[in-house]
Amino acid sequence: WYGFNCGSTLGLSTLAQGMMAAQVAMNTTVAGATGGLTVFMLRLCLLKKYDIGGFCNGVLAGLVSITAGCGNVSSGSAFAIAILGGCLYQGCSMLLRTLKVDDPIDAFAVHGACGAWGTLAAAFFDWGMDFDHYHGWSGFSCVIDDNGVCIDGIRWKGLMANALEVVTIALWVGVFTALIFAPLRMGGLLRASDEVQEAGFDTAKHSPAKAYTVS
Repeated sequence: WYGFNCGSTLGLSTLAQGMMAAQVAMNTTVAGATGGLTVFMLRLCLLKKYDIGGFCNGVLAGLVSITAGCGNVSSGSAFAIAILGGCLYQGCSMLLRTLKVDDPIDAFAVHGACGAWGTLAAAFFDWGMDFDHYHGWSGFSCVIDDNGVCIDGIRWKGLMANALEVVTIALWVGVFTALIFAPLRMGGLLRASDEVQEAGFDTAKHSPAKAYTVS
């Protein structure tokens, strides 16, 4: 995660790039830790048990939530984004179970819900002055006009653009996923048989039959 978040600076040859990479690394660290602790505490309250799997997915939820805005929000905002992302992950995970959606590793709750949230949060928490200026991909610099002056009143345009991105990505993924999985379902190839699931794919389909050998 540090590779593609910090690497998004596209270089370290200047002081500004180095400072941006450091800011991104800090935001990534804060968000990952905060997301993990948020989900850990939520599940401790709900289950009265220490859920390490939930903690790990909470770390991922925090990381996914901060990825879009890692270079244009403050560390305090990264903290808030991760808390909300952890809560969103937990709520989405519980909703999928209630709806009996088969997502055993909570992939949608982590990457879908938190990814959408992070995209919106990148615009909403942008560190543009007084909620008026907008930085976005410009990092430490605001978006400027032809005269080199920060453009006022464009924060909401950034938020609307990011919302449109979320909707567009959801539609693109939904359509092409349906084109792939609908024929598989109609052909009876989408779901493994009950016997294979009971035995486990390692035993039924893989060699060696056990993924891990403990002596």
